[in-house]
Amino acid sequence: MNGRKRAAVKASTSIVHVPNQEALVLPCRILQLPRRTIYEILSRLPIKTLFQCRSVCKRFLCFISDPEFAKLQLSKSQVCILIKTLPLQNASKRLQLAHVEANGSTFEVSKLNFTPKSNLPTIDISHMNACNGLLCLVGSEKDYNIYVCNPILGEFITIQPPYKDRQRGSFWGLGYSAMMNQYKVLQSYYPAMDSSNRYAMAEIYTIGTGTWRSIGSAPIDTVALPFNAFLNGALHWFPCTPNGSEFIHRFDFDSEKFGTLPPPDHFRETDKKFTNYSRIGVLGGCLFMIYFTNSTRFDIWVMKDYGVKESWTKQFVIENLYPKQGSWDFYEPMVVLNNGEILMLFNNDAVVCYNQKRKNLRGTKFFRTRSQFDATAFTPSLVSLNNVAKGEQISRIQGTKDYDKLCTEEFQDCADCGALLVNPSCSFPAFGVPYGAVTYHANLYARNSENRCTACINRGVAPPKSFLTLWNM
Repeated sequence: MNGRKRAAVKASTSIVHVPNQEALVLPCRILQLPRRTIYEILSRLPIKTLFQCRSVCKRFLCFISDPEFAKLQLSKSQVCILIKTLPLQNASKRLQLAHVEANGSTFEVSKLNFTPKSNLPTIDISHMNACNGLLCLVGSEKDYNIYVCNPILGEFITIQPPYKDRQRGSFWGLGYSAMMNQYKVLQSYYPAMDSSNRYAMAEIYTIGTGTWRSIGSAPIDTVALPFNAFLNGALHWFPCTPNGSEFIHRFDFDSEKFGTLPPPDHFRETDKKFTNYSRIGVLGGCLFMIYFTNSTRFDIWVMKDYGVKESWTKQFVIENLYPKQGSWDFYEPMVVLNNGEILMLFNNDAVVCYNQKRKNLRGTKFFRTRSQFDATAFTPSLVSLNNVAKGEQISRIQGTKDYDKLCTEEFQDCADCGALLVNPSCSFPAFGVPYGAVTYHANLYARNSENRCTACINRGVAPPKSFLTLWNM
């Protein structure tokens, strides 16, 4: 037995010695709690710790593999910062994920690295965005494929464009339709390779169908999605054009239509020319936009009630910005920490922190890069593509396949004392098995009255009610 297996046995069981009887191996006390209580406890763990819990014992692995637990964990998971250097450095071809928490005046940072060998389908990507626990990677000019993956689980699907004899547009993104419970990929394109033909079309790919659908014309403006673009079933962005058009553009994944949102009342027509310097995104579950009053100060306006123009409120005032001669710097708020400080992306080459009480900026060293980088909001999750991409060809990174072997091993409890039996009689699903393919309540909690340890058989104890029966009472 190797070290990992010994640690798993110690963590998940306890041995009770009974005189003149065989030793009883009793389950860990936490496993005797109701399922929902166990799920609530596990769902509050950081994703790195939770992922390690999959190696504690087979029951923890099956708990964490439950799609219902994945939904609960996603609802409680916090936004992390995912970066990709520009261009990707040869010595560091990876994506870096960081979760930041404030502890007084210091930071607590948890990091994960995503690489093609362990987490990603490819590192040769041009763009990325994330939505509801999944990550979307757009291939480079040499690779027109789009990859939707969960780097935590090492699962991915490859989406190929309908045909390649056309020019790729400037708009794309992954979104989620709560109405249809479906993930969708949106992209724009030009029907012909001739660059003089400048009318753009849009098409959408519903994950699980395997087909693209045209949805009509698309905006021809150059689009750069912000750090956190997805809210209320839609992607949001500013058009990157010198003249500007509307302030806020959006695409709704329920109606599959483009639209706009109104800015605050005091925004004037002349303010549109500053949209190249301004930013939009999501903070604290609300849409926000930046309004520059001068080169050393900007206001953060928040739409408290989504879609209602009158609900725009000036939430934050950012002062004493870094001075720069001849041009303005680019600031993009990303996360508001629990102590009120605001993490912001600065000129795409650093992450800075603004202290609202002291009204000053300070640098951070979360990411040690020597070049500029793209950053996107990613919520780590255990959402499996086996449950949201049925019908697709789902691939697994080689290093993540070992967990399937662990989860398919069998085990069962004694119907009387709850001891772990050596010869089990029920099997458990592989990680990520579609919900409904197995009855989780019965398989995880019911005790078969015929499965009893030798000690209980010798004592002649009558089988008690199963845990499933007690749960339903």
